[in-house]
Amino acid sequence: MQEVDTRGLFCPLPLTLVSRKLKEIPVGEKLKVLADDKAFKKDVEIWCYETGNKLVEFKEENGTYIAIIERGTGFKGESIWDKIKFVSLGVKLHIKKHLIDIIPFNKPKYLITFVSVAEGIRANNFLREKGLDQKYVMLPVPKEIYPHCGLVFAFKSLDDAKQIYSFLKENKFALEDIHKIDKNKKYPKVEA
Repeated sequence: MQEVDTRGLFCPLPLTLVSRKLKEIPVGEKLKVLADDKAFKKDVEIWCYETGNKLVEFKEENGTYIAIIERGTGFKGESIWDKIKFVSLGVKLHIKKHLIDIIPFNKPKYLITFVSVAEGIRANNFLREKGLDQKYVMLPVPKEIYPHCGLVFAFKSLDDAKQIYSFLKENKFALEDIHKIDKNKKYPKVEA
């Protein structure tokens, strides 16, 4: 079982590291997480629900929290209303993506990824309130970055991507990375 040690880190960094590592392992495999942030238990329970992963075990030993998380296939919603909202968002994001693909100019060049769809939606609502939502477009996460459902913010300029990334990070949003969109669909990470 792979392990991530987040001791000494505070929200949202533990979830960012867990999210990155969990995406590297196959569905059904487990990840052991060590943490000492007091908010970690509540954060990881909510995050597992939002991402469709399973919190198999959680315990405390000598001031260290130990979580065992099983990689799931992504959030699909529990109630029928959750499923409808989730599918509707996916359809909307994919339509935007197809429209951007057929327009031959001014395409986005950078993406910001989040630890969960819910965190991306929360960040979008926050940025809309601040009047900053015209700097990006929400799109589905490329399958080359993450094969399950997800969303990204797409930017035309690296400066805008870095500015929004820093602003969200300062406001305690659980971001992952900035990726460059290249012709070969490799999506390399960019230093934030």
